[in-house]
Amino acid sequence: MIQGIPIETIYLYTLIICAGIAVLLVIFGDIFDFDGPIDPMLAIPWLAFTSLFGYLGERLLGWNHLMLFIVSGAIASILVFFLNFYVLMPLKNAESTISISEKDMEGNTATVITPIPVGGMGEIQFKSVTGSISRPAAFYAPQDQPIERGAQVLIIEIKERVCYVVPYEGSLQL
Repeated sequence: MIQGIPIETIYLYTLIICAGIAVLLVIFGDIFDFDGPIDPMLAIPWLAFTSLFGYLGERLLGWNHLMLFIVSGAIASILVFFLNFYVLMPLKNAESTISISEKDMEGNTATVITPIPVGGMGEIQFKSVTGSISRPAAFYAPQDQPIERGAQVLIIEIKERVCYVVPYEGSLQL
């Protein structure tokens, strides 16, 4: 007993509170970026596992309280290590996508697939190692001649999914 409260009750309440916090972390964990020395995505499961094994140990085994806490903490540490190594780290690495962002397209060349008329819009195809992307395109600066199909263009900027381009033939021509 700690100040008149049975240790079983403390383990049970800790488990319930940690389970509630864990649910909130799963839902809202991506909103917050925890860069401190203790990651809540690891600390909360450690507390939950320790309290779970402590509660079960108190109910079933009847060991010394300190020894039970140490064994529960050791088991929880092993489980949290595996949770981090096999679940959390792969999930964090999986968040990066293999597709290219629009900002990465700026400054690269693309091929015209639908001719771009002077003062109008056409379509370009950007190829990368992850595949190809087609986007509508218009001239970035006023031009005298349209760009025909198969010509190379340089993507200057992208606004509202429209690529603004200039003709490109090995060197920049404005």
